Amino acid sequence: MSPAFASLDKRLVVGIDLGTTNSAVFQADPGSSGTNASRIRLFQIPQLTGPGEIHRLSVLPSFLYLAGDFDVQRDSLRLPWSDARMAPDRMVGAWARDHGAHVPSRLVSSAKSWLCHAGVDRRAAILPWGATGAIPKVSPLEASAAYLAHIRSAWNHLRPDDPDAHLEHQFIVLTVPASFDEVARELTLEAAHIAGLGQVTLLEEPLAAFYSYLNLHESDWSSHLQPGELILVCDMGGGTTDFSLITLREAAGSPRFERIAVGDHLILGGDNIDLALARMVEQQVGKQAANLSGDRWRTLCHQCRQAKEALLEGAADRKRITLVGGGGKLIAGTMSAELSREAVEAVVLDGFFPLLDASAPDVNRNRAGMTEFGLPYENEPAVTRHLGWFLEKHRRDVEQALGRTDVVPDWILFNGGSLKPSLIQARICEAVCRWFGKDRQRTPRILVNPEPDLAVAMGAAYYGLVKGGMGVRVGSGSARSYYLGVAVADSASAAGASPEKAVCIVERGLEEGSPIRLPDREFRVLANSQVIFPIYSSSFRSGDRTGDLLDIDESFTRMPPLKTIIQYGKKGGQTTIPVGIDAEFTEMGTLALWCTSRLSEHRWKLQFQLRDPAAVALEVGEIEIFEESLIRRAAAQIGAAFRGTPKGLSRLVREIAKMVERPREQWPLSLIRHLADALIEVIDTRKSTAEHEMRWLNLTGFCLRPGFGDACDGQRLRNLWKLFKPGPVFSGQQQVRIEWWIFWRRIGAGLSPGQQRQILQDVSGLLLPGKSARSRMPVQEWLELWMMTANLERLSVKDKVKLGRALMAEIASGKAYPQLLWGLSRIGARELFYATADRVVSPQEAWNWIEGCMQMPISPACLSCVQQLGRRTGDRVRDIEAAQRQRLIQWLEANGVGPDGIRMVQEPTSIVRQDAQAIFGEALPQGLILSGESSG
Repeated sequence: MSPAFASLDKRLVVGIDLGTTNSAVFQADPGSSGTNASRIRLFQIPQLTGPGEIHRLSVLPSFLYLAGDFDVQRDSLRLPWSDARMAPDRMVGAWARDHGAHVPSRLVSSAKSWLCHAGVDRRAAILPWGATGAIPKVSPLEASAAYLAHIRSAWNHLRPDDPDAHLEHQFIVLTVPASFDEVARELTLEAAHIAGLGQVTLLEEPLAAFYSYLNLHESDWSSHLQPGELILVCDMGGGTTDFSLITLREAAGSPRFERIAVGDHLILGGDNIDLALARMVEQQVGKQAANLSGDRWRTLCHQCRQAKEALLEGAADRKRITLVGGGGKLIAGTMSAELSREAVEAVVLDGFFPLLDASAPDVNRNRAGMTEFGLPYENEPAVTRHLGWFLEKHRRDVEQALGRTDVVPDWILFNGGSLKPSLIQARICEAVCRWFGKDRQRTPRILVNPEPDLAVAMGAAYYGLVKGGMGVRVGSGSARSYYLGVAVADSASAAGASPEKAVCIVERGLEEGSPIRLPDREFRVLANSQVIFPIYSSSFRSGDRTGDLLDIDESFTRMPPLKTIIQYGKKGGQTTIPVGIDAEFTEMGTLALWCTSRLSEHRWKLQFQLRDPAAVALEVGEIEIFEESLIRRAAAQIGAAFRGTPKGLSRLVREIAKMVERPREQWPLSLIRHLADALIEVIDTRKSTAEHEMRWLNLTGFCLRPGFGDACDGQRLRNLWKLFKPGPVFSGQQQVRIEWWIFWRRIGAGLSPGQQRQILQDVSGLLLPGKSARSRMPVQEWLELWMMTANLERLSVKDKVKLGRALMAEIASGKAYPQLLWGLSRIGARELFYATADRVVSPQEAWNWIEGCMQMPISPACLSCVQQLGRRTGDRVRDIEAAQRQRLIQWLEANGVGPDGIRMVQEPTSIVRQDAQAIFGEALPQGLILSGESSG
């Protein structure tokens, strides 16, 4: 046994691939004799394959079925083990997948893709996406944990008499896509914890795939791969596509593998191909599919997946797709189509792996990505284009590592079920040459991967052995050195200025996963106030060692800093505390820093993603940033005005506008947030007079709109939330009450779901009372109250439906005020401004409101309202039906709506800044970067 494993006693190494479509497990015994290949073997996973039938299969299909009362006999779901983590009405694996294809409304699939979808609450019970309220749902986190829990229970069941051999006591390596963000990785670890696996080590999937190759060729890889060659790992599974570049270099007289580049996050995989085939079948059957329901659409996608696999793997030449009708049209509603191998190959090759020149225009770049089933798939489906971009982007990395400008890989290792067919592998090789204008002699060679579905799990097990010194390691060291900016003691530099020194945190070439030991040096941070942690990098400095304190010069490149608040103490007052700095350079390419208090047991974690070289040159989102002394003078002007008479307040905005030489509408984000801090400091002055309160509410709401966008907005909103329950001081003044509702509308996007629910509970009596009570509220205040409530996007769908129906009744009764129509468009919007997609009202409810609006007198507000209610997202769960959409388009055209307005309803389009400002209700701050915006 290797000395590195001495402390592991008799533990096995277990590699787990938690896949989008299939999960797999390999185990390795470090103490056994022989080669690593002989130590590593597949764990056949026991699972249900039919009613009451249990077989051990090489993979566990990543599907979770939520059984109903009558669709499955509960006895048929019994497994030979019990696990409190898995409810008795749930099953995972092969039968879950096969049975769920016929009852798709109860089938959870692609949980892994949902786990990295920032547009939804990944801890909320939202899957199956679009299922009716009668069907219980689970979160993406819960579904992921269910697969791991099944693996754990199955493993332990086969070892009933040896608790030490249970899975949670082994050395577990769990794989994730290289492109997973930090949140998705943390959720993966949490899923493992929920499943009872305890501590696990994460490994990126493309690297695991290459380790699998090394495992199978440990004795002869040197006869194939030569120093200086470039190896591309191309990994495309069911949900994501990952690229990595690896090379072999001579180091200290011996060859060493090094990873030199990792690709960006791409939600693009086999699921996209299935959707494309389903749309092709839908077009074939024509009018028969016009009213294809959500469940029938899911069934069609599942059948297309099965047909694709059979046709591309050569198991058949043609496959028939049949969807039976529903309800009273069980027979008449049946639709049928045939898929041929040639047709499938054409869709796959031309749509996803086309031959492109680098100069070919990207017609999809400005199109919104597909969001079928709620997932934000890539708007550009061509994998070969993404591959060309990836290789071009890392040309400099290749040149630095190998001294060559040619980025065409010498070898490609294909991995993932979507890349199994040989014709796809050949097409990708050809596409790389075409993109870079190379002839056939430069076509990359293929590293044979006999089991693409199993390679990642096998490689994970091999990596576990490598961690113990048993095998060939792939160096994934940092191509750059990284530094933390600090202000030296007794520095007279102004707040916000560049620090005079930098501490080397990650030295160039440091292996990912290596511990970082910093000298026991004391630093000081300002708690309970915004602090900025400057980060620098250098790709050419050499000789710097971890802990070195260095002068900052032109050899340092400034990266986007991390802005945050170190919370300390119960009172929350600003104070300077001494801290030490601990650091870790993780396997995932993340720099984790901890500020450890020298006064208490407190420890604060800061995370920086260092993987993407483009982040080094990331531009600040601000259009302009004002000089610090100018900002301080403007903030001081606020303090002086609010501590003075009402007369001075009336001139305040004009004076600040003159001082910064910009009208109020052009004040950038950094300025208005500094002004908001100054306003919060004088919060008690609003109690002086009604004029003080009115001006304070107006200006503070303006400076903090839309409630998010700056790292410290959360803290600001926590301070302001304390105002809501007491209400306005001068509540007897109508204009104060109006400003009160405008204030909460402006900053409401920064409030939590619970806070928004609290607001609704407190104001519902004002919105939904009898006529006599409502008549006592002035119309302008009543309108502002509705607009504020309509902007609470994080309310539950149930609450939104209640509000929308009440609002629709008001509008239909003759009160078609523009403000109310705007409110209805916000409550029933298909694409939300800031909340997650699981908070969208059902399309049928939205259509009912659209029909009501279509009966009203035409006005710009009415047209804008129905456009937002009928906006197309590409997600069938959120979009109105095709026939409804066509009727809406005809109505809009008949009422003079132009091509841009029609396009919004006709096809998925990205929300641009103008759309967002119309949705929000007023201009957004300059410098606020919206999700999906690009610098170009």
